[in-house]
Amino acid sequence: MVSQQKILYVNDLYSKLSNSKIIGIANIMDIPTASLQVIRKKLKEMNINVKVVKKNLFIKALEKINDPNIKKMIDIIEENKRITVLLILPKDEINPFLLNKILEENKSYRPAKEGDILEEDVIIRAGPTNLTPGPVLTELKKYNIKTKVENGKIVITEDTLVAKKGQKVDSELVSLLQKFNITPIPVRIKLLVVYDGKTLYTYDILSTPLEEYINQLRSGFRKAISLTLEIAFPTKENIKILLTKAYQNLVKLSLNTGIPTKDTIKDLLRITNRRSIILKEKLNIKD
Repeated sequence: MVSQQKILYVNDLYSKLSNSKIIGIANIMDIPTASLQVIRKKLKEMNINVKVVKKNLFIKALEKINDPNIKKMIDIIEENKRITVLLILPKDEINPFLLNKILEENKSYRPAKEGDILEEDVIIRAGPTNLTPGPVLTELKKYNIKTKVENGKIVITEDTLVAKKGQKVDSELVSLLQKFNITPIPVRIKLLVVYDGKTLYTYDILSTPLEEYINQLRSGFRKAISLTLEIAFPTKENIKILLTKAYQNLVKLSLNTGIPTKDTIKDLLRITNRRSIILKEKLNIKD
């Protein structure tokens, strides 16, 4: 028998989902709690609510919504066997691509673990430390970190690059970074899927840079305009170009056939005068 608490939980989720114009789902299985709290606070300030939900009960809430796209959303959730579901409900209507961009930019950082791949260069900055002289000096020397001792503490005398972007973290680097409390690994909420009531956007679509979509739209627009001009199919975007082109063709036709119009009569008279002069020269006719 299903407990009353679970029924209330499902009904509450259903109510939230029904009243939301945008529904986002992310998998936060591997995101540390501390990092998630930092990100959650940032998002709340931007009117984006996030809530960790129980997978099975969340699916029950989704099943109450009669929408084929919601069914696909359920399939995506169920395909992920290792998943901690984070429900993302923006208070304001927002473009799914912009939502993904916000989540990408509002990140936290965690300590490095052996095997991590660095996304940015790691630099030990010049300045005082809480480290005391001893075996640690040998470790610092290995990374070419220049030091001096002041008041019994180690001081870094100049900024030092100790690891480059794309480098794989080893145990020695982990140890070094821990000594300086450096947390170089970014933690982001990665969307699995977003639904705006019309279209279901999966991560492979959302992760495409906005600039690329804009370039694709521009390219598609240019090709569409070229096609409509080629077949003379009028639209509000090309009507001025078509009218200009038609006018130019009519002017050419008038000039080529010698049929005068109010727009071409002056040009026709000039052409006629020029031809008469050439003809006179050829026939050696003098005025």
